[in-house]
Amino acid sequence: MAASMFYGRLVAVATFRNHRPRTAQRAAAQVLGSSGLFNNHGLQVQQQQQRNLSLHEYMSMELLQEAGVSIPKGYVAKSPDEAYAIAKKLGSKDVVIKAQVLAGGRGKGTFESGLKGGVKIVFSPEEAKAVSSQMIGKKLFTKQTGEKGRICNQVLVCERKYPRREYYFAITMERSFQGPVLIGSSHGGVNIEDVAAETPEAIIKEPIDIEEGIKKEQALH
Repeated sequence: MAASMFYGRLVAVATFRNHRPRTAQRAAAQVLGSSGLFNNHGLQVQQQQQRNLSLHEYMSMELLQEAGVSIPKGYVAKSPDEAYAIAKKLGSKDVVIKAQVLAGGRGKGTFESGLKGGVKIVFSPEEAKAVSSQMIGKKLFTKQTGEKGRICNQVLVCERKYPRREYYFAITMERSFQGPVLIGSSHGGVNIEDVAAETPEAIIKEPIDIEEGIKKEQALH
């Protein structure tokens, strides 16, 4: 009975995550990978950390917008022609082309096409088309992707903003705190890894009680 219930629970997770029905065996196998749950009648379970939810930048921005947070206006392009049309639609004198790849360090990465940087500022729809053609369908190599790189299937074309100051803010799950942790720094920007390595005291970490949630004094800290 316990094994059956566990099996059913995994199936439900897999079906929801993929937004389409699957057979029980295929769905559970996709979630478990090589965990070996079904070997020897389900008696062997290999503990393995899996990251089952990874959001592209444009998805995160959509969630922020739904929560009432102001974001730069932009749209996703899956082809150079779409990038051209979006840049023209935005009507700005300059726009930003951002490779949508699930890896950090995109701005300092290199494409197999030879293009340097996964975040580029362009000044015309024609340039947006030319730059995106060197990103879409090409692998991007960063410190996080390693030698294998990661394919870029789409780009975010958005209006350019001119911030007076940049901050870093993130929410992550931390095992040592057994819950979520707020991470912030006044030294924001794309080089947060360097800040962590060189001046770790510039980064603030605030554990949040997973049952009580964030308190006002913590937010103001």
